Amino acid sequence: MHTPTKNTLLSASLAVFLLGPGRSLATTFMQFDSTYLGGGWFQYNMQVVNDPFFRTADVTELILNFTNQIDQSMNTFNWTNTGSDGSNSYWAFSRDIPPRPYQELFLVRSSETSYRQGTNGNGDGGVALLSLDFTDFCPLSPVDTGNVVGYANFPCLVPCGPDKADGSPTNFSYTVRLLPDIVIQQLIQSNGMTVGVDFVWNYYSTFVLQASPDLQTWTNVAYIDSTPPETLWTTNQSLNSFGNFFRVELLANGYATNLPPLNPGVSLPQSSAAKASLAPAAVIPHVSGARITAGHIAVNLVTEPGQNYAVEALDSRRIVQATRTVLAKGVSATVYFDARGLPSPVFFQVETISAP
Repeated sequence: MHTPTKNTLLSASLAVFLLGPGRSLATTFMQFDSTYLGGGWFQYNMQVVNDPFFRTADVTELILNFTNQIDQSMNTFNWTNTGSDGSNSYWAFSRDIPPRPYQELFLVRSSETSYRQGTNGNGDGGVALLSLDFTDFCPLSPVDTGNVVGYANFPCLVPCGPDKADGSPTNFSYTVRLLPDIVIQQLIQSNGMTVGVDFVWNYYSTFVLQASPDLQTWTNVAYIDSTPPETLWTTNQSLNSFGNFFRVELLANGYATNLPPLNPGVSLPQSSAAKASLAPAAVIPHVSGARITAGHIAVNLVTEPGQNYAVEALDSRRIVQATRTVLAKGVSATVYFDARGLPSPVFFQVETISAP
């Protein structure tokens, strides 16, 4: 089998497209449900699930921001209400963060009894501050540290004056994804034969194409090296004998080598691309935390006195969106980013640089 250039693409009427990054069928990081209970009370249900791209994924702080807040649920078994200023309510873990999946309920009351769907987390919704440890096959996986701090904002129901109510139902659910889904566009056919697959994935990664006649038994058909943003893989052999159902499964970040043979019906062991060893979190320098304050992201660093550092804000494709430099005067430092100019989600990392 080979990977030629673009062919003429035809639709496949008998195919069902499935996908599975790693060993899972989900890329959801968090489900956030907001419900208006009446009397100005809003309930927020945060469900953190087992996103397979992360070994550990901690929501270190939840912020709900909208005006006219007059009351909120205080402490729960795992969370402490750390403050409210009338426009923002903050919660943080008071115990060890539980293993995923887990969920937690939060209540906020407003003096307004009308509501609408908020737009985002910058003054009009929710914000989750994150501490993440990536799996080897996660395309965000860095080589300089095993832990990255970031945040994601998201819409939810928020109170408003009667003139701004938008007729939203009393419950609104939003799925938070830190990485985009793998999207299979179509099978590629020629003369009635399936000869390839077209899928969207924004990273250079290694996949295995699998096929099934019954959605029960899957055969490993071919390894595919993806090319962002869209991969069109074809072969000069018909794939019809493998079945009518196809899926792609993510195996590695980057292009993996020394992959095992494609044994039909045998599940492949996880493989990963060659990469530098991850530095332990305690090695200087590293990002130790982040906090949103007055529309800015305060990123805290563990530093070495007298050393210059560059702190980078990265989007979900690891493209640098903003950089701040700092000369450390002690064993810690803080840099500030304007939250309004950053995407969601955003991740922060620090690098040692030479003095200017």
